[in-house]
Amino acid sequence: MPEQNRPLRRYPALIPLSREHHKLLVLAQLLKSDVPNYKGLPDTLEGKWNYTVSLSQNIMLRHFQQEEAQLLPFGKSYSELEPLLVQMQAEHTAILAAFAKCERELTATQLDVLGRLIEQHVRFEERQLFGLIQAHLTDDELATLNF
Repeated sequence: MPEQNRPLRRYPALIPLSREHHKLLVLAQLLKSDVPNYKGLPDTLEGKWNYTVSLSQNIMLRHFQQEEAQLLPFGKSYSELEPLLVQMQAEHTAILAAFAKCERELTATQLDVLGRLIEQHVRFEERQLFGLIQAHLTDDELATLNF
């Protein structure tokens, strides 16, 4: 397999985040309006919202808090990471704002927006941020991560 197409091997401390990202990608697909329904997952607006709220309470909010608490400090040490970490935090804020908008006005369009933001964010972290983190942080720094 050519080097550029080979998946990046995750540092063990980042694997729990990648596993949660998979769950968030499933959620994103569930919320997007142009994706067929998933067998075994809700297919009504209210059902999708209840599933979203549950996943948010059980995974997403803690996930965002842990990423920000443990990864943002490295932006001060590595200038190459800083813009990506700022983007990570901005995307967290945008996702939470879209979530709050759904709480106020639950529509298929609002769920679609939320799903697309989640998908874009997870892809950014997996394809860009985590690779740069692994390339710049020392083994000792990576070992301090506890997700």
